This record gives sequence, structure tokens and C-alpha cells, in this order.
Amino acid sequence: MFKLFEGASLKIAKNLIRVTHAQESLQLVKEKTISSIDADGLLTIVVALNACNLIETMRSDFISRDIDPIEGQDIVDDYVYETLRVQTWITFRDGADHMDKCLKILELAEKLRIHWISDDDPKGPGPRYYCVKDVLRRLGNEKNFELHDVLFEFTYTQHGEFIKYFKLLLEPTSPPEPAAEISTADEKTPDHSETHASEGAPAHDHLEDQDPEPTAS
Repeated sequence: MFKLFEGASLKIAKNLIRVTHAQESLQLVKEKTISSIDADGLLTIVVALNACNLIETMRSDFISRDIDPIEGQDIVDDYVYETLRVQTWITFRDGADHMDKCLKILELAEKLRIHWISDDDPKGPGPRYYCVKDVLRRLGNEKNFELHDVLFEFTYTQHGEFIKYFKLLLEPTSPPEPAAEISTADEKTPDHSETHASEGAPAHDHLEDQDPEPTAS
């Protein structure tokens, strides 16, 4: 199991937001939503969906065996915090207001995890399908087929990008190249074999090469 360096969870969270184009996807969801729910409520539900998606993705064997659960939770917490920091839907009065919203989103994300815990339909379409259906119900948009399609694509695409990012981070197929030759994490296609990186290669070495510090918004 790798030990992440101090501040790595925040750096990973920022990388994930950037390489998955999460902000663009959130905006598309907003445009397709036909509901009386306000921007604050919509943001809470959709970010909770994606936080739940990230939590469950990080339970994949190749991630959970290398990232300690406590550090994994730090990544999720920072992901939610940073998502809210860079979004433009709502404004926060102060840092306490920002943190309160984070806690509400994380609480809802935990509730959405019920679809992974339940085994009522083991041969069905899978927990992400039912999770999206739950979100559509909460939005009062069960019959909004455009939003239905956008949310499904959003959820499954984000899951795939999360997997790609952690594959590149934890299972590099070759020694890291110089930073100048790796501009973004999503420009390299990781090897999806089960070959694991040497335990002697610290996770933060590859993390450092991936991302120049993003400009604060």
C-alpha cells in the first residue's frame, strides 16, 4: 500500500476534476433539467451523485489495495470541496457555508450508496443505473428523457475516467517520463492489465509529473 505525501489528496482531487471535465458535464446537466428545484438543490444532488460514483470507483480492487481508506476519504472530501470551489452556480457567504454544503453533499452521497449495498437485483443493469434513477426521482424528472440520457452518460463516463486516472497513477506501464512530456493525465491510455507497479515506486512520484498546479478560479 502506498503512503501519499502531505497534500496529495487535494492534488488528486484537482486532477480528477480537470481530466474528467466535470464542470462542463455539470453545466450540461443543468441545461437539461426541467424542474422547480433551484440551482442550490440541483448542485447538491448532482455533485452527490458524482461523489458517490467516485467513492464506489475507489472500491475497485486495484485502487483499494494501494490507497488507505482514510486517505481515500480525504480524496473524496477534497473532490467535493474543490468541485464546489470552482463551480459558478451558487456563491457561498463564507468558508463555513462552503463546508456546510460539502457535508450535505457527502451525506447524500452516502445515502445513494444503498444501490451498491442492496443485492435485490443481482442480474440487473447494475447499481449506477439504479442510482441515476434515484437521482431523477429526487429531481422530479423521471420522464425527462433528455436528462435521463445526459445523467447516464455523465455517470458512466465519469466512472471510466476515474478508472483511467487511477490506472495511470497507480499502475504506470513504464517509468514516468519527464514532466514536460506529460501534459495531462488523460492524454495517455493506461494499460488495463493486472500488472502492478513496483511497491518500491512511491505513488507521489508519478502524481507530481501529472499536473502543474491549476490556476485558481
